[in-house]
Amino acid sequence: MHITLPSHSSILAISIAGVAASLPTQAIAQYIPPQGVLSDDSEISNPRGGDMGGPEEIANLREQVRELEAREAEARQTVEALEARLLRLEQINADPISSADAANIRGQFIPNQNFARPSDPTFKGMAGSVAPNIGQMVTVQPAQDDAGGGVSGDRKAPAPTAAQEDVTEQQQGTFGRRLSFELGASYTHFDNARINLDGFLALDAIFLGTISIDRINADIFTLEPSVDIGLSDRLFVDVSLPLLSRTSNFQSGGAGGSAAGLVERTVRGTGIGDASVGVSYRLFPETVKLPDVVLNARVKFPTGRDPFGIEFVEVQGSEGNLQIPERLSFGTGVYGTSIGWSMLKTLDPMIVFGSATYFHNFKRSFDDINEVPGDQPGDVKIGDAFQFGGGLAFALNDKSSISMSYTQRIVERTRLTPDGQDSRVVVGSQANVALMNFGATFSLGENIALVSNIGVGLTNDSPDMAVSLRIPYRF
Repeated sequence: MHITLPSHSSILAISIAGVAASLPTQAIAQYIPPQGVLSDDSEISNPRGGDMGGPEEIANLREQVRELEAREAEARQTVEALEARLLRLEQINADPISSADAANIRGQFIPNQNFARPSDPTFKGMAGSVAPNIGQMVTVQPAQDDAGGGVSGDRKAPAPTAAQEDVTEQQQGTFGRRLSFELGASYTHFDNARINLDGFLALDAIFLGTISIDRINADIFTLEPSVDIGLSDRLFVDVSLPLLSRTSNFQSGGAGGSAAGLVERTVRGTGIGDASVGVSYRLFPETVKLPDVVLNARVKFPTGRDPFGIEFVEVQGSEGNLQIPERLSFGTGVYGTSIGWSMLKTLDPMIVFGSATYFHNFKRSFDDINEVPGDQPGDVKIGDAFQFGGGLAFALNDKSSISMSYTQRIVERTRLTPDGQDSRVVVGSQANVALMNFGATFSLGENIALVSNIGVGLTNDSPDMAVSLRIPYRF
């Protein structure tokens, strides 16, 4: 049997026909010849008939190719970045911290910004760190262990909140080269009742004389603007001048020998109080272990009306039971100075503070030193005083805080020395004033805050209540 084999050309033709038959029609239609084979305005003939597309379709296809190449390059960069990150992680080769190790190192080098903050973030309030802006992070050097060795590496502590900065400035002052203005308003109420006995006891049981019940209600409204000038991160001065409005109501029972006989009079007055100038110096900036310590001194000037020489007049119809002053005073009438210190320690979120101050009043001469008609010149030495107190504040959030504090002032007796006479002590002029204060601070903005306080008197010499609002503004 004789078989004829096909030639090479026949085999090649059959192969091409088979490949063409296996390809879809759309793939054959989208075939694009290499550049240079066809010009941009040439047409490709479809073997099955029809037009395969013009220059517009070719341009679209080339644009798609460029987009695919760009995506491929972007994906390649992402893969390279992930490989580099994986390589760095493999090089660290850090062992995980066990629960025992975590218990040993807990709290050793995570200081939550335990520093007093100057109001100006550009100033270095403490060695080795810079006070940050709100919302930023500050790098704090790690604390050393008990053996004196350091812990390598830095740790990040949160920046001080606006509430913490406001509390710090209230207690320690405004440090840094900046100007601050504060407007304060306060209300103080006194209520004092006493029984006056003018007579003698007969047979140790019967009182013969006049009995009167006196009551004094005093309300004092104070508007006190002040200006703080920061000279450096350690020194600032402040100036204040209060404006007072006083109302005193005097009541007396037993007028004319009758228990139902009541007499009442009210005396009012408005004027400026005693101006003062203070200076504060930061002795020790706060560190991780030590508190912030500030020394302060103040000088008071007798710009307000003094209480000496104000005559008392008898109220008509009181039968001598009630005498009231002709006018009210707004100042002490003497020059004074004070010196003290204050400290503050931040134990986030709690802030602890305390202070102690000594007040000295200088002797001064007056044309009239008593309340009876006629002038009696002499010298007056108001008693010195010592004040101490302390408290703590809690930051509720980034914008508000609450505080509790206790203050007590012990005042010595006042001495009068009329001309040509011996010095004598004014009976009842000593005082012990103690207040329990509850406050709240609200940050209203980057440069303004609202400070509120309510004080409750704890002794007979203290005001029954004291309410104050202050609005400091930092330029």
